[in-house]
Amino acid sequence: MKTLVGGSSAPGASRERDEIRPQPVGRNEPCPCGSGSKYKKCCLLRERCETASLLPAWVINSSRKLHLFLKYATQVFGLPRLLGGLRDGRRDPTYSTFEVVNSLFHAALFRRPSINATEGDLKHEDFQKLIGRKPSQGVKAFSAEVISNVLDKLDLDGLRNGIEDVIWRAERNKVFRGGSYGALRCVALDGWEPSCSYDRHCSHCLTREVSVKNPTTGEVEKRTQYYHRYVVAMLVGPVLDVVLDIEPVLNAEARRDLGEDAHHEGELTAAHRLIDRLHDTYATFIDAFVLDALYANGPVMTKLDEYGYGGFIVLKKSDNEPLKDALALWEGKDPCQRIYDDEKKESVEFWDVDGIDTLDTYKGKVRVIRAVITKKNGTRKTWCFAIVGKRAQKASRRTAFKIVRSRWHIENTGFGQWVKYWNLGRVYRHTPNAIMAILLLWMLVFNLLQLFVYRRLKRPRKPKDPCDTIIGIVAEMFRDVATISDRIPWEVLAHAAMG
Repeated sequence: MKTLVGGSSAPGASRERDEIRPQPVGRNEPCPCGSGSKYKKCCLLRERCETASLLPAWVINSSRKLHLFLKYATQVFGLPRLLGGLRDGRRDPTYSTFEVVNSLFHAALFRRPSINATEGDLKHEDFQKLIGRKPSQGVKAFSAEVISNVLDKLDLDGLRNGIEDVIWRAERNKVFRGGSYGALRCVALDGWEPSCSYDRHCSHCLTREVSVKNPTTGEVEKRTQYYHRYVVAMLVGPVLDVVLDIEPVLNAEARRDLGEDAHHEGELTAAHRLIDRLHDTYATFIDAFVLDALYANGPVMTKLDEYGYGGFIVLKKSDNEPLKDALALWEGKDPCQRIYDDEKKESVEFWDVDGIDTLDTYKGKVRVIRAVITKKNGTRKTWCFAIVGKRAQKASRRTAFKIVRSRWHIENTGFGQWVKYWNLGRVYRHTPNAIMAILLLWMLVFNLLQLFVYRRLKRPRKPKDPCDTIIGIVAEMFRDVATISDRIPWEVLAHAAMG
């Protein structure tokens, strides 16, 4: 949107101020240049990136990791405009949205553990120069309360738009062309519960009764536990993984606010809502979904079919279709294929059956594969999975097995790393909007960091733990803060980018 940086979206904003602003072009409207493409996929991306030359020369010419990252995020993804386009609902704020969000962006980059820790950083000259403030040692730029107020009122759709813009720009730069399995772009979908508490809670917390041992009496008693749960969509690949979107699982109060039935919903309900939004946002950019056994049901398969998506779905319950029918057909039969994986030092035996149509709630046909893995030490493990969708069902057994295994990226690259190293196991600000704002902003930084490390620096995903390389680079960038010679003119860059 071509509006003033840090402007408020509150209903009481000045009418005169609105009238002098240029009329914005909708992200999904035809681009004014006449290309025929949507604005978000055409000139919006170019406009975000043409202000990179305004960066200070000492940033552009530096080889330090922090300076390289800032230059990369600005030149390639238009970082000033990404942040400058965010809005919150405060009226006549003393501190602009851009100032606060920019400080949170860098707090996420350095993985600061809390809002109070970020407030401490705001007292240091180096950090003040990093976020574009005039340095004043010992005098904080603004308080933790200001940050909390912004998070409580920050527009979540703007953050989702920022994530989407990064993905589309990466696609235009052919980032994902060689980073797929069998030419299929696969999205892992899974539930995530980053934290829980017996005391702190908000109106949108989910609740459950948990049996705990009383430390005083030693007796087991029931206590109410409060938690938030989300369904995360991550584009997984051999080279890098990026987050596409996050959807909260809603409790009764949250659903009542939306005018829906007032009862807790489950992960599957939120997943259906997320798949709908992913289709609206990314359409045919996505080829297939990789899902765990919770999603092995007819309604999910039907939704994937309706949108033209494939599905690779783990099967665990041997007494449920379609696995029950497949096991009966495989009874007493030898494997149809044996392979040896030199990289993993393991042999794999495959059983494969196609055309299963015994699911009452799904009209299509299902392909089912069983893979038995034998490790070098003799240990064996069995995987069973279903494949739906015409294009997905054409995948070779080895490719299909790689795709199903890639679902662990969302556990290792995603959930495990975010809790252990990104401090998302703790709640920065416990209000419904603030929690989602933190998650979406942190995911924006996560995506940019993934692209920077594996695309710009071309670091391989080795050793096996994908966190190790990034941990070292983040630590190096944090040390580089002390080398900033002058404040970075972020708001000037944002104003120039937004016209």
